[in-house]
Order: sequence, then C-alpha cells, then structure tokens
Amino acid sequence: MTYEDTAERVIDRLLLALAMQQHDKSGKSGLPDQVAEAFAGLSRDEAGVIFGQAGHLVHYGMDSEPLVSLIDMISAVQRGEAPEHAALKPGDSVRIVGDLPESLAEYDEAILRRTVFVVRYVGTDATVDVQPDLIEDYVIETVPIAIVKRVRT
Repeated sequence: MTYEDTAERVIDRLLLALAMQQHDKSGKSGLPDQVAEAFAGLSRDEAGVIFGQAGHLVHYGMDSEPLVSLIDMISAVQRGEAPEHAALKPGDSVRIVGDLPESLAEYDEAILRRTVFVVRYVGTDATVDVQPDLIEDYVIETVPIAIVKRVRT
C-alpha cells in the first residue's frame, strides 16, 4: 500500500469518526467551536481533500446521513467566513450556464448543464470549486465564476 493510499484511508477514518460523533449528539446542530476552528480558513487544496474524500465515501455507499451532515457543517463554517455580500459562497447550489472550460471537455455537456453543483471553495482568482450531488459523483472541479449561476443558497 502506498503512502497516498494510507493517507486517504486515515482521512476516511477521521471523517467517519467525526461524522458519527456529530451525528450521535442530539439536540445541538453544528460543530463545537473548537472543531469549527479546525475547519476555518481552509485552503483550496484542503477543502478539496476534505470534500473529495467525504464525497468518495458517500458516493460509494457509506452511511451518507452523518457524512452529508458533516459536509454541511463544514460548508457552514466556510460560509460564515465569506464576505457578507459575496456573489457566491461555499454551500451555494449552482448550475453551469456559460461556455465550458477545457477542464470539463471530457464530460457530457448535456449532463453538466442539468447537474446542480455545490460550491465547495471560492477562490480569489474569479474561480469556484464545485462538486455535484454526491450520489451522482464526487469529483471537484475548478471553474470560472462567470460560467455558473446560483440556483439556491
């Protein structure tokens, strides 16, 4: 087993443990302050690893309720850090409406246009990282903000 495989399995275990711990707590929604602080200020790469790994677990059949709940809580932390009047924030649902970037050329355009994506990261470079519904896929793609349209928050 390679180092990368081992690292992915460790991340999987940690995400599952945290998701189950948060899921077992009744009556209080959201992450405890100390846990939320750990997810504050995520870089694009960090957000990609967390949401990609969690998405992979959900997509391939792990108990999705606790993981989806955890993903939503992490998005809420990111959303709280976004500027109040930002055009897009983490957690927003969007559709691709503009010209497809080269990075999406291998995908079926009709499917991309029908898919609702969730914003996972908003870059300072006029791009967003988007992820489809986890049951459909879990891959995160970086696209220009100009080609997406918010469908709900």
